[in-house]
Amino acid sequence: MRIAASPLLRRLIWLIVPVLIFWALRHAPLNGILAILMSLDPWQLGSLIAFNALALFFFPSRWWLILCAQGEIVSYWAALRYRMAAFTVSYFTPGSQFGGEPLQVYALHARHQLPVDAAVASVALDKLFELLSNFTFLGIGAVLALYGQSNAQFPVAPVALPTVGLLILPAVYLALVWSGRQPAGRLLDWIVQRLPFGLKSRPTLLLSLGVISASEGRISSLLSKKPVLILQVAASSLLIWAFSLSEYWLALRVLGVQLNLGQTILALSAARLAFLTPLPGGMGALEASQVIAMQSLGVDPTFGIAVSLWIRARDLALGALGAAIGAGLPGEVLRAQAATQAATQFKSQKNQYLFPLRRIER
Repeated sequence: MRIAASPLLRRLIWLIVPVLIFWALRHAPLNGILAILMSLDPWQLGSLIAFNALALFFFPSRWWLILCAQGEIVSYWAALRYRMAAFTVSYFTPGSQFGGEPLQVYALHARHQLPVDAAVASVALDKLFELLSNFTFLGIGAVLALYGQSNAQFPVAPVALPTVGLLILPAVYLALVWSGRQPAGRLLDWIVQRLPFGLKSRPTLLLSLGVISASEGRISSLLSKKPVLILQVAASSLLIWAFSLSEYWLALRVLGVQLNLGQTILALSAARLAFLTPLPGGMGALEASQVIAMQSLGVDPTFGIAVSLWIRARDLALGALGAAIGAGLPGEVLRAQAATQAATQFKSQKNQYLFPLRRIER
């Protein structure tokens, strides 16, 4: 029944997309959208692209700080490339911006010979802080909407308010792991113990459970030995969000809309909520959210579609670049493995030749 329902669910999800896009375009005529796009200043558009390139540089900073704290030798450039490849997978697959994490783990393990549990620990901790920062931002947006700041009652409040509660979940998990406990490992172990013997004795399941427990152990040890990492990662998360907020404000400014800080947070919160839907890349949901956001702020909803088109163009460009990086990753792995094997053989041959010489010297 579950297998049969899955294709039906996927079809229903894809049917939502044209409905949302049709609704958004009803409130934003194509002539108005084209007029906004045709009036763009090339120099301002170039400055927006340049600002995005600068913001992209800080994209993997939080994950790279975690890797450095673990004592792993991974260059910042490599972390940036792996993070972009993972973004491509997450963006183009259904779900709430998840899916690229296994690619990050694969790249660390296959390309840099990191133990699987260490790779999983770094990616999981990065994702945990990402969730914390995302829900914190949405919580701020919910508070602004609830109290009617920015001269508008923003309808994102009924949707964003639960994010204040969701913020507690990663925060509690972080506190438990920091205190030396392994909540995920224990929960999964409790579930596995109640499975039929044929299932719980499968090697793949047992191996996965072992990796998760070992990864939680690494995270707990890292946080207890280097608590300053929390401050560093929090500062990195704040910087990433500052760039995201500034980029969104600048994009609206280039399009011809000027919002204050509170209004910008509210509108960007709506966009972020759209990406939490199960639609790939928030397709349709993003456009609808921006139309609602602009209407609620007293702005022509046509600008909502215009800024959605910019977000789409930016993300598709990053996705294409990430896809190119991901396509070249297997070749990098093979070359790295060949280099490691050649170095091992050279060392073995060197010892083979040196051993007789040492005997002669004696």
